[in-house]
Amino acid sequence: MQMETKTYQAAVVKRYTSNPSDYTISKFPYPTIEPNQVEVSVHAASLNPIDYKRAKGLLRVLQSETLPLKLGYDVAGTITKVGTGVTQFEVGDKVYGRVKQDNVGTIAEVVAVDADALAKIPEKVPFNVAAGVGLAGLTAKQVLDSLGLDETKSLFVPAGMGGVGMFAIMLAKQHYNAKEIITTVSSEKVDRAKELGATRVIDYTKEDYTEVLKNEVDVAFDTVGDLNISKVVKPGGSVISVALLPEGNELVKLKKEVGDVNTLGKVRLEAVRRVADLVNWYNNRGFKAKNVSYRTFIMHPNGKELEETFNPLLASEKIKPVIANVYPFTIEGVQKAFAEAIDGHAAGKIIINVKD
Repeated sequence: MQMETKTYQAAVVKRYTSNPSDYTISKFPYPTIEPNQVEVSVHAASLNPIDYKRAKGLLRVLQSETLPLKLGYDVAGTITKVGTGVTQFEVGDKVYGRVKQDNVGTIAEVVAVDADALAKIPEKVPFNVAAGVGLAGLTAKQVLDSLGLDETKSLFVPAGMGGVGMFAIMLAKQHYNAKEIITTVSSEKVDRAKELGATRVIDYTKEDYTEVLKNEVDVAFDTVGDLNISKVVKPGGSVISVALLPEGNELVKLKKEVGDVNTLGKVRLEAVRRVADLVNWYNNRGFKAKNVSYRTFIMHPNGKELEETFNPLLASEKIKPVIANVYPFTIEGVQKAFAEAIDGHAAGKIIINVKD
């Protein structure tokens, strides 16, 4: 008698699409884990812009993917299996993180994850909260490190109630003790941004931040893709963007994470690298004219960074991601979650609760 294949459910798109109604849930054979991996029973996952951009097919230039696409990079859950080479975790550990590109698919009942991308969840931190940290939190931390933020510098980060923006504000206050933390939000979000730690909040519906802050800040973190951000930085200051086309070398680094490509893929990647470098040369002109350093950035998963920087802050509740909405792990729930994410006006993280 043939044994029935064990399956699990995962959120997918069956074709490249920008329509939330095309998102669905499908069954897959249970994953097998490599020696360096763990199997995680997923409790919660959060959405990020890369999720719906990937569903649109925007990452095809870097990798060949097989449809249907499993979705989700952020995860919080319980370890149910441990690879033979993993020593830092054991079955039953509660963990969270941003998975690597070849582990993508966290909006699911179970996922196989490289262990070095994960950290243990501090006691009393709910799965829904932990799920909102990975990608956005690491992006903010790694960019602020690269900007050299400290107590002597002022920071400008637009869209302070977006996923990355809110972590930048909280970290700037609680981890870097920045001299000044300035952001932009709409009228109804001003008070909340101040509660997170912003010392100055500009209501973008009433004021133009480039006029209000002209040549005023030391470093800026571009989360929205606005080249006009150069106007607010002092000569000699720095800007890092996570919203504009990455530089060619950053794309090559990302491709190394994705894995090998065939000859056609290598030719395509080289062409994209050259285009990216040309675009960044063009974008950089206004910054160079002001003697402002400008570059793009792509975050990299790092469980150790989560453990060392975020765990103490989460445990002490000095930082806590703002959750905009929590949706159930149903077809309707997944579609509504992605509709809100694509709309782009959520005040905080969008969470899919896979199980309690």
